[in-house]
Amino acid sequence: MRNQLLAVLACNAVAGLAWAESFVIPAQQAGHEATVRIPGSAVTELSADFAESLVDRADSQVEVLRLTGDVLISVAGSAEPILIKADRLVLTLIPDSARTLDPASGPTNRAATATLPGDDDAEVLVGDVVFSLNTSAGPMQIKADRLEHRLRAGEPGAKAAS
Repeated sequence: MRNQLLAVLACNAVAGLAWAESFVIPAQQAGHEATVRIPGSAVTELSADFAESLVDRADSQVEVLRLTGDVLISVAGSAEPILIKADRLVLTLIPDSARTLDPASGPTNRAATATLPGDDDAEVLVGDVVFSLNTSAGPMQIKADRLEHRLRAGEPGAKAAS
């Protein structure tokens, strides 16, 4: 997995691609870090100004990285690509899984203390945000204090004020 990760880190994120969904994670409060768990082979591109490997001796199939500065992660979604942008986060690359999210709950599961309307087709989720969705290699999860979720232009976005 380490060689695969190094190859992915060497790639530069390609600008101008059309994304089905994007997630923007603003800087977190002091002492809080956003976390993203993704099956390793679902990550198609990854870039950051700095990456620090965090050792997880309990599971040799898991790679944990602290990424800082202009973090950009491209993910092969189950139907269309997903883009994650952040200034700082902890990325955990997990083994691929045939398991997917429960279809009865829809293609995504999310929880937050409040959902605010965002610009255009965006929604802003705040307070203990957990957003889970399927990728081409199994489910992924984003945890943050605040998260902007945007659907591709032309698709309606869920907007609910609290």
